[in-house]
Amino acid sequence: MKRFLAAIFAVCMTYTGPASAAELYQVSLLTALMQGVNDGEVTIGELSRHGTLGLGTVNGLDGEMVAVDGRFFRVGTDGRAVALSPEMATPFAMVTPFTPTISAEVPAGLDLPGLEAWLDRLLPPANHPQAIRLDGTFSALTLRSVPRQTPPYPPLLEALKGQVTFVHQDVSGTLLGFRLPGYVKGMNAPGFHFHFIDASRSQGGHVLKLVTGSGRAAISQLDRIVVTLPGDAAFAGAPLAAEGRGGANAVEGQ
Repeated sequence: MKRFLAAIFAVCMTYTGPASAAELYQVSLLTALMQGVNDGEVTIGELSRHGTLGLGTVNGLDGEMVAVDGRFFRVGTDGRAVALSPEMATPFAMVTPFTPTISAEVPAGLDLPGLEAWLDRLLPPANHPQAIRLDGTFSALTLRSVPRQTPPYPPLLEALKGQVTFVHQDVSGTLLGFRLPGYVKGMNAPGFHFHFIDASRSQGGHVLKLVTGSGRAAISQLDRIVVTLPGDAAFAGAPLAAEGRGGANAVEGQ
């Protein structure tokens, strides 16, 4: 089995034992994914031991990953959500054992920037990561997924040129994601990142646009970030200091 390296960033000074309720567990770095490091070693079975809610992708950049209530799904370019087997692996993912401490009704009629602004007002100051879950209805949603890539893997921004988008009207489901502070740049993308899965857990994707209907948001403030780094040659040789044109945040809205 290949070796893993672990880097731990924490508000508390030590890390012992299993994942805490306030921990963000991340597989690899977003900059590695941006450079085409698309095969990982962490399985879905291992990932599920670190959290019940989260997002990411699977090996080969084969679609979007959505984790909700401890169930892990892959959304392919047909927009369908399919349960992932424990043996599948991920090159990049973020999960947390979701235990919300803040809850609020979401105003109707907010677009994505409006929802993010509303969340910014609701959330504590920006220096802690926040995990977010919104269950409700959406009058409009634009989602995306990415087709599976083949080696030699292209940079992520190149792969995203082949993305497929899906437009939904009047859909119920779960929006989930994270707001990350500015100091994670390079390790991840500061700001908001959302995925969606419908109420039947049959459709989903990465969120590009939305308009809220009715719903309720739940938020968990996180005080520990654990990052597991791959130990393979692809990661070791990747030019991780070079984000590429537009930087990591360009990935979110493309």
